[in-house]
Amino acid sequence: MPALPTLCALALLAAAPGPAPAAAAPAPAPAPDAGAEPGPLGRRYHLERIELRGLTHTREAEVRRHLLVAPGDVLDTERVLLSRLRLLQLGWFSRVETRVERGSERGLVVLVIEVTERNTLIVSDLVFGSTGPQPFYGGLGLSQQNFLGRGMGLSGAFVYGGSPSGRSDDPSRFALRGGFFAPDLTPRRLPPLVFGVSGQFLRGEELTCDDPDCEAYRSGYGRAPRIRYQRAAGEVTLGMRPGPFERLLATYRYERLHASAIDDSPALAAARGPGPAILYGWSDLSALTGTYEIDTRDDFFFPTDGFRGVAQVTFGSALLGGDYEYSRYLLQLETAYALLGRRLRLQLAAGAAQGSAPFFERFYAADWSYFTVGPALGRALELNFSTDSRYDAVLGMAGLEYAVPLWSRGGFFHRGYLAIGARGVWSAARPGGGRTSVSDLPFSADVALRLDTPVGTFNASLGYALDNFL
Repeated sequence: MPALPTLCALALLAAAPGPAPAAAAPAPAPAPDAGAEPGPLGRRYHLERIELRGLTHTREAEVRRHLLVAPGDVLDTERVLLSRLRLLQLGWFSRVETRVERGSERGLVVLVIEVTERNTLIVSDLVFGSTGPQPFYGGLGLSQQNFLGRGMGLSGAFVYGGSPSGRSDDPSRFALRGGFFAPDLTPRRLPPLVFGVSGQFLRGEELTCDDPDCEAYRSGYGRAPRIRYQRAAGEVTLGMRPGPFERLLATYRYERLHASAIDDSPALAAARGPGPAILYGWSDLSALTGTYEIDTRDDFFFPTDGFRGVAQVTFGSALLGGDYEYSRYLLQLETAYALLGRRLRLQLAAGAAQGSAPFFERFYAADWSYFTVGPALGRALELNFSTDSRYDAVLGMAGLEYAVPLWSRGGFFHRGYLAIGARGVWSAARPGGGRTSVSDLPFSADVALRLDTPVGTFNASLGYALDNFL
């Protein structure tokens, strides 16, 4: 990032006047700007100390480890601004302001960082919907982003749907997920590390008629052929930060699976399609995933600068003790609302799965659309409550969103804006194959009111509402 002009530095880091000097003492030097540029006489200013103000729950040491400046450093505007950006990205603070004050002697300055803490126990998922096979389902997710003020994350979520429609004696469909994440561990003699563990349990079903208009669906879904499955999974992640806005992660995942085919009507068994890819009976999945992530956006809710990129590669193999031999590749890019000088956000995704990847490691196109015209509906915590069970090996997605800021003030609804977007999704059952017609239209649009509150960010989406009726 190029060095910022002195005028920008002065606007960001205004100097505060110090006490008047004694008559015999030399006049103090003027307060510097917050840049590495020399002062009027060629003097470079050094940081005497860094003061953090406004902390009540967060430990000071946890904040300091995210700063890119330290006492004794030459004052550098760019690194001060990047430190401010890094603190805003954590999600711990609603406001971060920086300024410099005079130090105890000529050539020394004090960097003051003043923060306003936000509630870090937030609602991360709020799910509800209705389909023919599942008249109602819902769920909730909670996330603590700054556990005990030490910067660690705890999260948990669930979705519950009950027994499928027309099969009241069948097991309930539900999903549970929990995790712990430490984004910055500093063991002795090692660089800062990232560590995380998570677990997941799902019990679900996938209807398997080859035709979305299957005759069985017209009689209440109870006799429709299906695959019943359950998954118990655990993950361990270890990584490092090559830069302040980058993460390089390695994840090992193990899953214990069970699946069985349910065909209550011999007359309809012939309608059963190939179904989602999974081994019947008990099986194991063992896989390694490598992830590179970079995020330079300047705000977690309404970013106006920077971008986020994720590149991920997964390998599952019998060499790792599993029953599935496959590889999976995913690339995602998302810019802030500042594209080509407009309040636009560009979204891109490309993915491919090869080998005997189970269905949940493939791509469900409805997950990537605002809505679909047809039976497909986006999944909830990886549970599919719709009649469409087509999972693809190749995916491409491109979209644009335009943002209209509505307000920014205190109170419960702290900030809000209107997002107007359009998105196209292309998917295929195999590399080189034609587009899978998961939806009658490969394009979708959305108008959403997005709200920033003390208990999380919420998205009131017209596209999501339409998806439950189309």
